[in-house]
Amino acid sequence: MLLKCDIVNLKTISGDRLRHELELVLKEELPEKALRRAYELDVLVKLHSALKGDDWLAEAFEAARLRCLPDLPHPDFYLALLCYRLTPTDLKQLIKFLHLTKATAQVLEDTLAVKEKTIELKMPGLAPSEVYELLHGYHLIAYAANVIASDSVAAEHIELYLNVLRHVNPALSGDDLKKLGIKQGPRIKEILSKLRNARLDGKITTKKDELAWVRKFHSSQ
Repeated sequence: MLLKCDIVNLKTISGDRLRHELELVLKEELPEKALRRAYELDVLVKLHSALKGDDWLAEAFEAARLRCLPDLPHPDFYLALLCYRLTPTDLKQLIKFLHLTKATAQVLEDTLAVKEKTIELKMPGLAPSEVYELLHGYHLIAYAANVIASDSVAAEHIELYLNVLRHVNPALSGDDLKKLGIKQGPRIKEILSKLRNARLDGKITTKKDELAWVRKFHSSQ
């Protein structure tokens, strides 16, 4: 429909209908072909003037498929790459116009949020705990899209977070800390965060190390 519709008549079609048609395109085996054609016909920009169906997008979609073998990428993965070059303001306009679901909107917003962190992620010598603090809390698709679209140094840090850092947790739990005399409240969260950072940076490697660290930290406060 996006390619068959007269551009003048396109203005009369609802955002819901256009979202449905875009979703169908993103489920195709090679969606970049339809998006390139829509871009060349000045149809894609009717969704938003900043959207592009160019060589960059085609290469990003191909990389997404390589990453997701043997399955095709989730449509939201493709959509995150399509929207990657939008500004946050542009994205809000597109989300509103297409009436995107809350879940999809969150993926796209997270993608741009991680993108903003790539400036700091390019810095050499970042400690694993610093990478973790920069990246934790976003949707997995947002990380994957940024691995494909961002600078190689930033991409390496994002891959490190995806493959290793996000799985690191203290051996001690909140209940363990309470048994050690730590009162319920923000203090528990603070100590668990410090323990995770110490594990991420290799300063602590065993539960015994954690117990010793907590006792020392608690007695010094």
